[in-house]
Amino acid sequence: MSDHPALEPMKLAALELRNRVIKTATFEGMTPNGIPSDDLIEHHRRLAEGGVGLTTVAYCAVSADGRTFSQQMYMRPEVQPQLTRLARAVHDEGAAVSI
Repeated sequence: MSDHPALEPMKLAALELRNRVIKTATFEGMTPNGIPSDDLIEHHRRLAEGGVGLTTVAYCAVSADGRTFSQQMYMRPEVQPQLTRLARAVHDEGAAVSI
């Protein structure tokens, strides 16, 4: 194991990360009809399995009117089950997730 500071745990406010490796927001194109797909869940799970401390789900609007393209995820009841699955998958691998 490396002694590099990037691999040391850290606190981000009240959130404790296992290390300082953060996967920033990128567009994966895996939200058909604006709902996170199984492929997107697996993508973030694998990043967590690989060791990132925090992975970020990108392109999420708070309402349909706030979207910048038609397939963009936006917060609504239909999205919650998939986001819950995504969060659990990432947490089960020991990482944190943000939107």
